Amino acid sequence: MSLLAAAQEAALQGNGGQFGRKGGHYLADKMGGPSSQGGQPPAGGGPTSLFILSEDNIIRKYTRFIIEWPPFEYAVLLTIIANCVVLALEEHLPHGDKTLLAQKLEKTEAYFLGIFCVEASLKILALGFVMHKHSYLRNIWNIMDFFVVVTG
Repeated sequence: MSLLAAAQEAALQGNGGQFGRKGGHYLADKMGGPSSQGGQPPAGGGPTSLFILSEDNIIRKYTRFIIEWPPFEYAVLLTIIANCVVLALEEHLPHGDKTLLAQKLEKTEAYFLGIFCVEASLKILALGFVMHKHSYLRNIWNIMDFFVVVTG
């Protein structure tokens, strides 16, 4: 068996890979450090989310399903790429003047911010905010995401 095939099999069995794990928020929380778990995903995001929603709450289950759903992740990535393209197309002219393209692109900022706010809200509902081990702000990427949303 080749090294690549062995790595793929281990990943699918959940022995250190992020693919093939079920029920964990590792797809949305790649930098959060499941390595200390011994490959076992936690039963839930934590005791409660925002001191309101338990692990068995239907809202928390659905939001968890949404943030782990691969099309949601790809949609967020495409939104980030589109936002980067819009930012790259901005032209800063002297005296605050703006080109016609810049004026049109400026209107998209509210849509991008709305999408990022929805993403952050869903992750906070599903994972909890900060109090327990796998919560939203215990992941470096989510900290950056939260900073962008708050400053936006």
